Amino acid sequence: MKPTVFIKHTIAALLAGYIIVGPASSPSLRAEVTEKGLFGLIEISSDNLTALPLWLKVKASFPELADAAAKCDARIEDCQSQQMTLWRTKIAELQFSPERIQMREINRFLNGWKYIPDETEAEASTENHWASPLEFLSNGGGSRDFAIMKYVSLKELGFDPDAMRIVIANDVLRNKVQAVLSVTLRGQRYVLDSLNDTILEERFVNYYVPLYSVNENTRWAHIPQDFLIAQDDAGSKNDD
Repeated sequence: MKPTVFIKHTIAALLAGYIIVGPASSPSLRAEVTEKGLFGLIEISSDNLTALPLWLKVKASFPELADAAAKCDARIEDCQSQQMTLWRTKIAELQFSPERIQMREINRFLNGWKYIPDETEAEASTENHWASPLEFLSNGGGSRDFAIMKYVSLKELGFDPDAMRIVIANDVLRNKVQAVLSVTLRGQRYVLDSLNDTILEERFVNYYVPLYSVNENTRWAHIPQDFLIAQDDAGSKNDD
C-alpha cells in the first residue's frame, strides 16, 4: 500500500473512531481541533480513550510497574530481573540531572534494549498487543513499546504526562509505521526515536507523518493539510 493511500485509510478509520458513543451531553467527553499540532498537522483531540483498548490495558499495568520498582529500590535482592535493576539504577542516576540530559540519556539508554520487529506494525489499526513496561524490560519490544517505556521513565523523572505523547507515524522514508515519543519542553517539541540516540527538535524531523498519538489523558487524530485540501476539491467538484 502506497504511503498516501495508507494515510487516507488510517485517517478515515481514526475519524470514525471519534464518533462518540453515549450521551452527547456527557461532561467527561470533549473533542477539540488544533490547526497546527504535531509536525504542523491539523489534529483532533478527545479525552475518550475507549477507541484504544490496548493502550488502556498498558495504562492499567502502570501500578504494577510502580510496585515492582518500589520493591527494587528498597532492596536490590527484590528486583525482578537484571533489566529492572539496570533501569532503576539509571532512574536514580538521572534524578537530579537537567531535563535535556534526562531526555537524552533515557532515549539512548532504552534504545539499547532488544528490538523485536512486529509484523503487524505495518498496519497500525490491526495491532493485537502492546507490551506493558514490565514486559518490555524483560523481553524488549517494537518501536511503540520503546516509546511507552520512555514515556514512563520520563514521567517518573518528573516530566508532565500532558507534555508527552506516544506518536504512531508513517515513516515516508522507509514506507513503514514507526512509533516515537514526542516531548514538549519549554515550548519546544522534541522527538525521541528508537532509530536514533540523538533527541531531535521536531522542526528537523520531516519524514514522519503522525497518524495518531496518545497519552494517559488524551488521544489525537492527525490530518495532513493536503488530505483536507483534496477532500475539499472533491467536494467542490461534486457540488458542481
